[in-house]
Amino acid sequence: MKNTSFKPVKSRQTVQDQVYDQLRKALVSGAFEAGQGFTIPALAKSFGTSHMPVREALRRLAAENALKISSTGTAIVPPLEMRELTKICEARMILEPATAEIAFDNLTASDMAELRANLLRHKETGETGDVVEMLAVNRAFHFHIYAAADNDVLFGQIENLWLRSGPYVRFLSEKMGELLRGSYKTGYTAHHEAMLAAWEAGDKAAFTQAMSEDVRATRDLLLTFLDEELSANAEAAD
Repeated sequence: MKNTSFKPVKSRQTVQDQVYDQLRKALVSGAFEAGQGFTIPALAKSFGTSHMPVREALRRLAAENALKISSTGTAIVPPLEMRELTKICEARMILEPATAEIAFDNLTASDMAELRANLLRHKETGETGDVVEMLAVNRAFHFHIYAAADNDVLFGQIENLWLRSGPYVRFLSEKMGELLRGSYKTGYTAHHEAMLAAWEAGDKAAFTQAMSEDVRATRDLLLTFLDEELSANAEAAD
């Protein structure tokens, strides 16, 4: 659980809900590496709770396919698998552009101001090389748009896909440092910029297409990097 600091739970939310929410946010952000495991006693100590709320939170996350639970009760972040990544990306390519299309007519000038501020911060993180913040700002941009669709079913489905993407986000974050030292440094916000320009122009089709291209670009990066990683691992094992 290195690089992750959980807070003692204190509020009207149930203890289980607070544990679940913190673990969920950590998984979405890529705080855990693929294959990383942690036990109920260790988590309970971190949260300052009994074992029961931790156990129930882990069961909920396992039901969402965000974790696997071993026969000993250890929670394990799923391994990186090409087939799993492909399925997640296929679903994202369908749901996220469709949700952006619905959101287009609901977005306001106030929303645009916030998204522009997000875009500026996104560029700044690329300049400083703060990959963790860069990915967090990217998530905020996307989910601001998805929330504007005002469709909790679609929003929940997309949230689950990003939750299941957690180990791949961690994997990508480890590759981003090198990318940001090259030509990618000046181009990674292009699709976000295109979305804002399309909204200003009242062009819903272009807005939706820019979202689709943004998701596709992330997919292509991940698939390329994962293929290289798996191939290298296979060669090393021979």
